[in-house]
Order: sequence, then structure tokens, then C-alpha cells
Amino acid sequence: MHGVSPKFARTPLTRGWIAAIALVGLAGLALRALGFSLYDIGYSDELMQYLEQANRLVTGHGIVPWESREGLRNALIPQLLAPAVALGHWLAPGTLLHVGLARAWFLLLTMVALPGGWKLGSLHSRVAGLVALTVAAVWWESVLFSEFMLSESLGAALMLAGAGWLLDPGTERWKWAVSGFLIGLAVLVRLQFGAFALVLLVAALRLDGQRWLPVAGGGLVALALGAVSDLIAGMVPFSWVAVTLTVNLGEGVAARFGTAPATAYLPMLMQHLFPFTIPIAVAAFFAGPRYRPLLLAALANLLVHSLIAHKEYRFVWLTTLSLLLLASIASARLAERFVARRRPLWVAGLPIALVLCGVWGLASFWADRMTGGARAYRGGGAVARLADRAARNPAICGVALPYEYKSHVVPALLAVPKPLALIPEGVMAGSQPLPDGITAVANALLLSRDARVPAPYRRIACDSGASGFPCLYTWAGTCRADPAFGYQAVLQRNDL
Repeated sequence: MHGVSPKFARTPLTRGWIAAIALVGLAGLALRALGFSLYDIGYSDELMQYLEQANRLVTGHGIVPWESREGLRNALIPQLLAPAVALGHWLAPGTLLHVGLARAWFLLLTMVALPGGWKLGSLHSRVAGLVALTVAAVWWESVLFSEFMLSESLGAALMLAGAGWLLDPGTERWKWAVSGFLIGLAVLVRLQFGAFALVLLVAALRLDGQRWLPVAGGGLVALALGAVSDLIAGMVPFSWVAVTLTVNLGEGVAARFGTAPATAYLPMLMQHLFPFTIPIAVAAFFAGPRYRPLLLAALANLLVHSLIAHKEYRFVWLTTLSLLLLASIASARLAERFVARRRPLWVAGLPIALVLCGVWGLASFWADRMTGGARAYRGGGAVARLADRAARNPAICGVALPYEYKSHVVPALLAVPKPLALIPEGVMAGSQPLPDGITAVANALLLSRDARVPAPYRRIACDSGASGFPCLYTWAGTCRADPAFGYQAVLQRNDL
């Protein structure tokens, strides 16, 4: 630990350090609160796979997607969200409090990445700890992914929280066990992070039996929890692992959602970290030998996902966050080396840490502006807002929305449950007429401003931008059931 005073390393945290840590944590929480939304999403999985399934566990009704029908995923995240959903329904039925509490609870769970960043950095020094904490707390994508209810968001936070204690050979045995538990839980949450975990464990522990035993013990506790979760969900324990490997990877089912070449993640990383991609990537290699297992695991995760045909940036978010933390630690090492030539680090530690935190904060602000920030990667709330507005109207007996926008609304996002129908593809674009069956099952439609709707419908409101979508049309008629256009029926017909 070049440039770190042994005296400084042994002393307890002063009030200044405690205040700085608290301030950074509060800044991270405040940024997440500013970006909080009941309706906006970045990926359809947030609603269909997690919020809707948690609501279905609580209420007993809801949409069942193909992954649940095939037994492709475990129920761990929906089960984690279910108590918050149940509390919301109990405290304020007929509102969206259950959605707000579920989102807030998930956001808080992902913030385990913050102490993970502090621990990883402080393995080198307090300066590195505070800088890594700052990156985990305020970097714009770290904030953004906390808002995403995704397995990648929670899995990355758990994995990096566990990595901190794993890489500390001088810690207590029970902390190694906690590390194993967190890493095991991360893999249960996101099976595809298994390669990251394997490389991290092997590179960090090697043949060190003294650490392998408690780490493995913690991992077994996580597996036991996963088995109990599966049994509660009515599944054979870990049967979803075999289904995932067979159906999603072996049969290439995921490829129907799009494929990309092996190099596709490189331009994605360039785009999301712009204009600091190259400095961050290079700096990550200079975090120090202690962090080599984390670097190797991040690269392994990138390589494994590059070999899978279906690619989405969220799949390698764990790699991105790892590189950011490693780069922040490298920046602290460089600053410490510069300062140590002039005065003891225990004298200048906190000031230099605060300067670096400010630099990373400004870099985040710049990257946010250059890449488009959260505005470019999260939205769509207008569709859900208008659907919920329609559902709250006692005169509305059914709500229909275009098939193309099905990912923006699920029954869990309606304060008052109403049947949802999907308008066939082509109607939104104007190439197909609105089927008579839709007007029979729904007296509220979500279509564009210039849509041609039957005479009884009146445009009530629009919540749209340049595209002129969505607008809400209603009429006072009654509804009848028609399985041809029901949300669940259409999904099953299309194997979704």
C-alpha cells in the first residue's frame, strides 16, 4: 500500500471521515429519490417478470409470462418484493402504494453496492474507500440501475458487496462466510453471473483452504435459501437452472429477441462510459495486484456474455460497475503517490479524497450529459399513467393498448384492477383497422392523437410527445369478455 501511513491505517475514523462517508451516502440516496418513478422502466422484465409476479403472489391473480409457464426463472426476486407489495395493498388499497413500496424496497436492496464499494476501496486505503464509495453512490449509471427492478441490478450489488470481504485475507472467518453467502445469492438472483463468481473465487482463494471453508459454508446457506424459495414457489429445487440452460441457451430461445456479434458489447461500453471509456478501462488495470481477481472476473463476465448470441447492455452491468470501481481505486493510488512525496498521507488523506470525489462527481455529470443519461434509457411512463387513469374511472370496464407497447403496462400498475386487452399489431401504425372485438372488450383505448377510432369514442387526454402517443379515448359502453384479445391470451398465442 504505497504511500499509506501505517499509523493512519490503524487509527479509528475521525468525525471528518464519518461526515464525508455519511454525506456521500446521502447524496447517493438523494439522487435515487430524484429519479424515482412509479411508472418509468428501462426493460420490460421490471414489470412482467418481477413487479407483476410479486403482485400475483400477493393477490392471486395476474399475468403469467412464458418464463414462468416454462419454469425458466426462480421466484426469489418476486418473493423479496412480495412483503412490500402486500404492505402497500393493506395500507392503501385502490392506490399504487404497493408499486411505490416495491420499487423503494428494491432500490434500497441495490444500495448494498455502496458499502461494497467502500470495503473494496478501503482494502487499499481510506482515500480509495471514499472514492470507490462515491462512484458506487453517485455515478449516473449506478443511480440508474438502482431504479431498474432487474436481476442484473441486484445481482451486481450483491456480488460486489461480497467481493470486498472475499479479497481481504485478514478479515474474520464469519465475514468470509457472509461473502460466500452474498456471492451465492448473487448467482441465484442472476445465474449468468456464475462465471464471474467462479473466476473471482478461484483467483482470490486459490488453494487457501482456511478461507475456502467459510466461504463455501456461506454459499451453501445461500443455496439452501434458494431451495426453500423454489419449494415455496411449487418448483423442484433448482429445476429452473436446467430449464435455463436447456431452453434459453441450448435451444437458443433467447435469440428470438435479437442477436448480435461477439464484439457488440465493446461499442456499448464505449457509448455508456463516453467520453471516459478508455481512461476508465486503462485505469482499471492499475488498481493493484490485490484487485486482480476482480478484474479477471469482470473480463470473464464480458467474455462469456459476448459468446451468447442475444445481447443487452444490462447483462454486462456487473462488468461496467467493476471497472468503474477499479478505476476509482487506481485514481486514489495515483493521487496518494503524488501526495506522499510532499507530506504524510494521514495529514492530507481526507482533503485529497474529497478532491477526488469531486472529480468523479463532475465526470459523472459530464458523462450523463454526453450520453443522454437516464432520459435516454428509462421512460415510457406515459402509457402506464393513462392506463391507470382510465382504470380508476368507475365507468371503464376494460382498457386496450397497442401490442407494441405491452411492456409498459401490467395489471399490477393499475390501482383499480380492470381487464387489459392488446390491440393487434398494425393498428397503431395505421396499416390495419381497429377490430370490432377490441371495441367490445374495452371502452378505453390508448392510441395516437390522430388515430381513427369508432364514433362513440372521445379523446379524453393525451400524455404524448412528438410521436403523438399515447392518448386516451373512452366511451360509456359496456364490455364483454373476448379471449381473442385478452392480455394473457395474446401473450400465450405469441409464446410470450
